[in-house]
Amino acid sequence: MNLELGFMSAKGFIAFLGLFHTAVASLAIGLAFMVTFAELVGYRYRIRRHDLFAKRTQLFHVCIYNIGTINAIGLVFALSGLFPQFWEQFFVHFHWVMIVEEFIFFLLATTITFHYFFWDYVWGHKKLHLFLGALLTPLFFFQFYFINAVGSFMLTPGNFQEGTLSLSVGVLGWDRLGFFNPSFMMLQLHRVFANISYGGFFIAGWCGIRLYFHSADPVKKAYYEDNGRLSFYVAFMSFLALPIVGFFYSAVLMRNADEAFWNLMMGRGDVVKAGIDLWWLKHLFVAAMVGGGLGYFSRKAAALASGERFSVPNALIYAVAVFYFIYYLCMGLIMTWAFFLWSLAFAVGGYLLSRHMVNYGKGSSRAPFLMMGLLSFGTVMLGGWSREAARPRFDENRHSAYDKLYIPAERQPYLMVDLQPPELTDSPAGAPVAVVAPPNAASLIAGRCVGCHDLQRVRNYRGDDWPKVVNTMVVYGTKLDEEEKRLVVEHLSAGLSF
Repeated sequence: MNLELGFMSAKGFIAFLGLFHTAVASLAIGLAFMVTFAELVGYRYRIRRHDLFAKRTQLFHVCIYNIGTINAIGLVFALSGLFPQFWEQFFVHFHWVMIVEEFIFFLLATTITFHYFFWDYVWGHKKLHLFLGALLTPLFFFQFYFINAVGSFMLTPGNFQEGTLSLSVGVLGWDRLGFFNPSFMMLQLHRVFANISYGGFFIAGWCGIRLYFHSADPVKKAYYEDNGRLSFYVAFMSFLALPIVGFFYSAVLMRNADEAFWNLMMGRGDVVKAGIDLWWLKHLFVAAMVGGGLGYFSRKAAALASGERFSVPNALIYAVAVFYFIYYLCMGLIMTWAFFLWSLAFAVGGYLLSRHMVNYGKGSSRAPFLMMGLLSFGTVMLGGWSREAARPRFDENRHSAYDKLYIPAERQPYLMVDLQPPELTDSPAGAPVAVVAPPNAASLIAGRCVGCHDLQRVRNYRGDDWPKVVNTMVVYGTKLDEEEKRLVVEHLSAGLSF
């Protein structure tokens, strides 16, 4: 039985929870790195304001982590109730992966709690506290190392190991080839650099906001200026690695996820909303961030009277920025030259705007910090949506559109008995196949329509052009053959219940 929400479609509800979780979880990972880095810099160079900044950021991090954990639990409940077939498929391949991830969640919650609430108590043992904080980043990396395997498997299943799907090998709920799927490594690398960049730009944006309110206080102004600049530098250096990873990520998708790749390139399916190609818009934001970062560093170097410079040579910054130019040039060759020209225009616009902001603020970084923080948030949201919207959808009866995925029986007999693995060698192949009766019109409506909107909307429809409505839904992706379409149209035209 398919559950309904009544106020939102199942797909829309999962999208809402997923995007909210993406915003919070990615920020938590980036903040963990920034807290450790700021505390280490403060200890190494005896700069008290960096240590205080790390402690304040960790308080915000604790709040964000708790919100993300609650949201993740809600996402689990929603997926298991609204998409039961997906959840069954999910645990066939990744049951033990999720058990290990749950244990890492426990370690994370314990570490982050002790790290913040014992900050002042272990002041005389700063190296111990630094070690405790340094555990946060690798623990977060281990945590999303496992969950990224699930996300990359949904995008590029590859040649999953069907032999591990039964007790004949002694392990159920673990799929080695499904875990190490084609896009596994590229997604890991992309999220590592993207999360650090997102966390750094977010904190820099927050410092920019605080600078607006404390511009008259020289002590607080120096506090937010220095810490915002530290976060901005780390974020931008991580940001420069993304085009290199993104280039190889695109190559993997082109070879192993043809449908998802061309959905992104050509703007198909859910990648386009309200007539706007969200993946294209995301890259325009990225181009503006590239130009904004380069403009900030070029103008900031001239504006700082103290002679302070960016710690990494500008030649390296511009050399790596060339990768962005090459990446967008390749996208222009594949898609359309308008993509390349619009991206170039946004990069130049971001460069000029950032220089103007620093000049107008007489050397203050508050406006560029805020701009880059907002663009970073928008990039994470649009990128997360596009990656999930590009892959084949779970439309028909909420099954995956991948026809080669293993879909287990509703109740597998060999999972319900206690047998030794050698006795199960021929069980899956020799098990009798149940004859499934053809669905009636009511079950077709409940199973297919609910994938895009709730059934109350169908019940409230007062038109009589049901053939046109059904044909339109087929065009938008609902899978119905001619006989099923006839049954649905007759049922709806007669005004029968469903």
